[in-house]
Amino acid sequence: MKRTRLIFAAALLGLLCSCSQNCSGSAEAKNAGSSREAQFTFVNWNVQTFFDGKKDGVEYDDFKKTGNWNTENYKVRLQRLCQFITQVNADIYVFEEIENEAVIHDISNQLCADGHNWNQKKFWNYSVFAKDETAAIGIGVLSRYPLLNLKTHTMDIRLHKQSQPSTRYILEISTSIQGQPLTIFANHWKSKSGGQEKSEIWRDWQESILAKRISSLRAEQGESELPILICGDFNRDASDFICDNQNILFRFADFGGTDFISAASLWFTEDGRFSTKNGSYFYDDSWERIDNILLCGRIKAAEFLPLAQVPWANAAGYPVSYKMYSGEGWSDHLPLYASLILFNQK
Repeated sequence: MKRTRLIFAAALLGLLCSCSQNCSGSAEAKNAGSSREAQFTFVNWNVQTFFDGKKDGVEYDDFKKTGNWNTENYKVRLQRLCQFITQVNADIYVFEEIENEAVIHDISNQLCADGHNWNQKKFWNYSVFAKDETAAIGIGVLSRYPLLNLKTHTMDIRLHKQSQPSTRYILEISTSIQGQPLTIFANHWKSKSGGQEKSEIWRDWQESILAKRISSLRAEQGESELPILICGDFNRDASDFICDNQNILFRFADFGGTDFISAASLWFTEDGRFSTKNGSYFYDDSWERIDNILLCGRIKAAEFLPLAQVPWANAAGYPVSYKMYSGEGWSDHLPLYASLILFNQK
């Protein structure tokens, strides 16, 4: 049986502590009252193979073999990421391709060391990390709001001639923002390695797991308009899903048939056109929109854009990928930024 690596961490004055899967703090009590609307800012970013400075054997081969990857180079990357966090100053960050919980600790401690710990209302006091222990990378979350009820969703499929490859968890967490509930599903689906068509079946299964869980969650909560934020690197372009104007239809099997969960993709306008000229990932001389922020229920977007500023993008707006051998660059993906509004039923 595969083992799960999970951590909840609170960063206060440079000190990190972990606790069980149900964490709460004073911020939750402050958010107990309910208001008509609650606005917050959100960033999703695949930070491209963000390994720490130690070689533990799970790293990708180029990191294992090179003599250029060490603690000092890791610290430079860490400082760059913290520079990005403070410059953008979002309320919640979701990062794909973080190696382990130690990196999350280091991010929080670096932010504290940079002098951002004195105003706790503005600091990111909550964090989560999850990955399979056999995997090289996982998903990390940094938040100003309490992160609760961590769950991970995975699959064990034995219906195909080919063996199931290693796949990453879908991470589910809940929070409360100014009295309004929110559930976040963070994803990093199977890559296209081995060929897009051959690997597509595994992304289909991950799509089904996500959609089925959302359907079950709505039934558990007894609310069809439950506010849900879906994000991550899906390794599938937004336009390659089943689309209905602005909405992406996530498929799942149900009692011998197929059902759908509809989620509004911020890549699209209401009439189904792309909302931005550029995507988040530039490959083979064209933009791809494989990273995504999608919304279900009582949540809407006030603003959305892929962040294409220097220094993590070049002057033309393309991502500046990280080059391990030179130590230069940031990520081969652009971060996605959104200003979002939670609202009550009328």
